[in-house]
Amino acid sequence: MSKVDIKVIIKNNNEISEEKYVALKTSKKIEYFEKEFKTSLKIKEPLELIRENNDYLFIMEFIPNKQTNGVCKLKKENVIIDLNILTDYIIIEENIIIIKYKVLTTEQDVIFKLEM
Repeated sequence: MSKVDIKVIIKNNNEISEEKYVALKTSKKIEYFEKEFKTSLKIKEPLELIRENNDYLFIMEFIPNKQTNGVCKLKKENVIIDLNILTDYIIIEENIIIIKYKVLTTEQDVIFKLEM
């Protein structure tokens, strides 16, 4: 595992957030810690994004032009909420990963962009 500086840009409907982190990177996974979440991006088929803290666990899988199922688990209440996700596209290049998807359950259009 190597340490890399990353920038994560998330456009969620019309809101944009941009943050910088130090991540741990292998050929198959990138992990970083946000303010409240540990985030793991597994670079495989299907691409998988996991965000977790003491209260929540989000697992989302992405396959271009396909609908997949994700979950949001509320840990304290032991409640699982199903998420239906439609992935528009995924771009993976040497220093950038972009995932454009829609969470059908909540009608959120999201562009997740990770730059290294």
